[in-house]
Amino acid sequence: MRLCLLSVVFFVFQVSYAQKKLEFGDTPTTNAKPKYRSNPKEHKNRRVIHWIKTSSKGQLLGNRCVEKVTTDMGFVYLIQPKGQKGYKNGFNRFTHNFAAKFRILLRNGPFWKFKLKKKTNECRKETGDFVG
Repeated sequence: MRLCLLSVVFFVFQVSYAQKKLEFGDTPTTNAKPKYRSNPKEHKNRRVIHWIKTSSKGQLLGNRCVEKVTTDMGFVYLIQPKGQKGYKNGFNRFTHNFAAKFRILLRNGPFWKFKLKKKTNECRKETGDFVG
């Protein structure tokens, strides 16, 4: 008899202790109005890598499309003709360019030269600089 009475009391308390009615979009773990605010991160601008060249022959430096391609890849050509102030000798230029190409490799992947050549040719065709 006591067992029946306890089970009835237990059942009555369970029914009265029902969950609150949820509004549309709310669940027990999430709700429609979160208390937190997301903070957009300020990404650092990547440093541009300088690739030193002695002449601008074949570089298409005035072509905006090619300049955009190289800056998107993270480097720019720096022209330093012989005799110019700040000119690096051959060995210094070689070591600088070796390190620059290695950093470009890490940034853009192993086939970055092929990608650059393909995009440069596309830019040449679009702007009319392509002959042949």
